[in-house]
Amino acid sequence: MRKLLYLLLTIPFLTLSCNEELDRDWKNPNVYQPKPDEVVSGLFVHLQKNRFWMKDYGEWYWYLSSWDQGFTQTFQISSYVPYSGAYCELWADDHYGDVENFLSTANGNIPAKFERFYTDMNNYGLIRDEVATLSGAEYDDAVIYFKLATILKDVIALQTVDLFNSIPYFNAFKGSEGIFFTPYDDPMEIYKSVIEEYQTIASELPAIYGKMSDLSKNTFARQDVFFKGDVEKWVEYINAQTLKSCIRISGVAADFVKPVLSEAIKNLPASDFTFASPQVNENRIGTSAGGIIQRGFYEQYYQLSIPDIIMTRINRGRDVYEIETDDPRLPALAIGYAETGKADSVEYYGVSGNWDRNKYLRTLPVDQALPIDSCRRNVYPQGASAQSNAIRPTLPMDNMVRACRWSYYNPVTFVLSETPLYIFSLAEVDLLLAEVSLKGLASTGKSAGQHINDAVVHSTDFWYMVNSQSNYAGDMSEETKKILTPAKPSAGVVEKYATTIQSEFESAANVDDKMEILMQQKYIHLNIMEAFECMTELRRTRHPRLEPITCTGSSTKLENATMMIERFKLPTSERTNNFDEYSKVMADDLWGKPIFWVPQDKINDKYFLPRAIKDPLP
Repeated sequence: MRKLLYLLLTIPFLTLSCNEELDRDWKNPNVYQPKPDEVVSGLFVHLQKNRFWMKDYGEWYWYLSSWDQGFTQTFQISSYVPYSGAYCELWADDHYGDVENFLSTANGNIPAKFERFYTDMNNYGLIRDEVATLSGAEYDDAVIYFKLATILKDVIALQTVDLFNSIPYFNAFKGSEGIFFTPYDDPMEIYKSVIEEYQTIASELPAIYGKMSDLSKNTFARQDVFFKGDVEKWVEYINAQTLKSCIRISGVAADFVKPVLSEAIKNLPASDFTFASPQVNENRIGTSAGGIIQRGFYEQYYQLSIPDIIMTRINRGRDVYEIETDDPRLPALAIGYAETGKADSVEYYGVSGNWDRNKYLRTLPVDQALPIDSCRRNVYPQGASAQSNAIRPTLPMDNMVRACRWSYYNPVTFVLSETPLYIFSLAEVDLLLAEVSLKGLASTGKSAGQHINDAVVHSTDFWYMVNSQSNYAGDMSEETKKILTPAKPSAGVVEKYATTIQSEFESAANVDDKMEILMQQKYIHLNIMEAFECMTELRRTRHPRLEPITCTGSSTKLENATMMIERFKLPTSERTNNFDEYSKVMADDLWGKPIFWVPQDKINDKYFLPRAIKDPLP
């Protein structure tokens, strides 16, 4: 791992190296002399494409790889299906028996996010220092990249606070000024500063863009991976981030966020913000190095079964999909079980927190254990064998829909498609506005229930859009195509279901019960795609309620285990490289210490239901 001292030292050296290379090229008449805005625009492109936005394959491989320790399983966003005593013992020993081991091994990539904030945001410092040397027209053509780099840096800064609480922020990225050992800043002050910076830059951007030359505007349109130079969309995106950040701290800083929210909600995204995968090594399937999140999902697909806290909220009636009863997103989000291979008899089974129950299925006698090979042999979407590395075998999806009784995330939607990378979505905006309205933080022009209704409709549009992208699934029978690439239900069906959820929300007895429904919808919409956001919102709100873990092994018995991680500990390297500053926050560096944005009246709220959603089988 790179150490903080090294991270901060790299900035002046990278700056010198960059400048020396540019000087060398500029003196060479055979090399094109780039203009300042072309230099910073190139740095900006790299900043947009870094791993925080790409959701790097390697990270996700390890986030999902440990059967008993993955964070998505801990927070019940996805699940591995345990059905052996040995597995239960692993979970008991590592997850509940040794928290420190749990935090430092399988989830080691999460503490690494602390250091990666500084490494992956290096270009922010380089752009800042380059722009600071400019004046006049050169400054006018380049400063927009610094402003937008600041936005990206701030977004990642708050994500880092959400994981670790206090981080070095105000004096970070100042290695070029000789500032190497930086203090940990108050997380509330970081949040407030970022929110104010969001406001300022959003208000400045149109005028900054207006001062650019036509040639520089064309360069910006080519270089801007996200919005192709559309400044209005940047303003909307910044306002959406402002909305999210204000809600995050609304329980502890309501007076601060209310006037900010009133302004931000005047100009929010009017469409889903996604973008096609940039031209990078983006292997989703195959054996070469590199890749993005889809490849991580692909190689760890057996970890992606859907927990009951999601499945029971989208498959609301019988096991078989019923278009008039169930969530219209169900076929786009999940791969069902079709024993006959027919699209009109697809069944959906979630995974219970009561893991003894997962040995059995309702389609089998309650005392008959599921044969271990009946699902594992087809658990990888690329072939008929769990050991197969074939990239595009014949009819693999036909095998998948017949092979496994419990439901995984739909492999066409999440694994084998040209899935667009996520920036923000209308449904996420709707759910944020629902909370604003519910808690009276600002006037949104709609009731909270109406925003919930909008969220269901927009989320349905979003997930069928993703599912409809070109895919690598290979040949499928027509019946399998109907199952895995379903037609979106009619507008009337979607609207009827959205009204049902709105009615349930509005009938809930109190704010806490309404928040349970709101956060269920956030889990459904963001799911594994935005797992860190689900994890953060769960810790902030204590919703949706999770299932207690019941797991009986040969020598271990867990009943209603309810341990939850409140935050991740800072990397151990901080003790060595920045101990004087680390010692000031060391007392709070505990896995059970809530992040500052958890309201006092929520700190003691339970994360877990009193029992599994479905009664355990005998």
